[in-house]
Amino acid sequence: MNKAIARGALLAIICVFATACATTTVEDARVGTTVVSANQAASDGLLLLGTAGGPLARPDRSGIATLLTVGGKRYLIDAGDGIIPQIGKAGLGPRDIPVVFLTHLHDDHYAGLPGLASFAWTVRGQHLDIYGPHGTADLVKGILQIMTPNARIRMAEQRFDRTPEDFIMAHEYSAGQIFDDGNVRVSAIGNTHFDLAPDSAAASDMSYSFRFETHGRSIVFTGDTGPSAAVAEFARGADILVSEMASIADREAVPPFVRGHMDREHLSPLEVGKLAAAAGVKTLVLTHIGMAGEADVAVIRSVFKGEVILGTDMTAIPL
Repeated sequence: MNKAIARGALLAIICVFATACATTTVEDARVGTTVVSANQAASDGLLLLGTAGGPLARPDRSGIATLLTVGGKRYLIDAGDGIIPQIGKAGLGPRDIPVVFLTHLHDDHYAGLPGLASFAWTVRGQHLDIYGPHGTADLVKGILQIMTPNARIRMAEQRFDRTPEDFIMAHEYSAGQIFDDGNVRVSAIGNTHFDLAPDSAAASDMSYSFRFETHGRSIVFTGDTGPSAAVAEFARGADILVSEMASIADREAVPPFVRGHMDREHLSPLEVGKLAAAAGVKTLVLTHIGMAGEADVAVIRSVFKGEVILGTDMTAIPL
């Protein structure tokens, strides 16, 4: 009995501490307006959980992941490394993320997914639906293998008979409408991030951009992409464009043989601005970045006159 009381007291202390941490204010990363604090994640809007691009360890940015909340429902777009503590900073837990959309299957976009899936199952989340391109079913099979040792022990400890296979489900999509739950409708279009040889083992792999339509509002996620007239048309008239960017400093930091990839399969500040201007979007949100600053924003502003938000981790943007 005393042990049970002690455990209850410890849980109460942890909950109080977690709530206090979730109310920490965030640095103003918006250009020209005020950023709301992360503890407003329950309100309709975007929360940039992680803004790093690439498979690198960054001290100031967590792996790429964006949370969209609409009408009390949450949708995660990409699930980079470090997502669990970022969710905690937002005052949420793993079981609060029931659906994930993956733009493509580079590891920096799904490295945090095994932990999210396993933790959510362990704390009795209802389900986890993962929408991704061809290859997502194989990814989920791998995640299930990672979950197996923990699940075997937890099920024996807690007499819990729901298996990970009952909890997590893969949904592979191609271009077109991929999701509609009556709250949001999601469409996908192929972009120019991949330039894969037709005879390669990865010839069938694709990278996509997303458009979310909800209650008269529209949010487009470029995912990783190079310049693309098709993506510009796909984003036309969107309220918010969430775009990747390979900054001036990012390009200069890579070896010369990588710069062609940066130019063709990512977006420079100028190309980001041209994309936003061609699409006629109202607000541009920059993410999937490394080193970025006012010089990059100035280049964007030379061709795009709308609102620009240079994203940092835990930046919240209301709809």
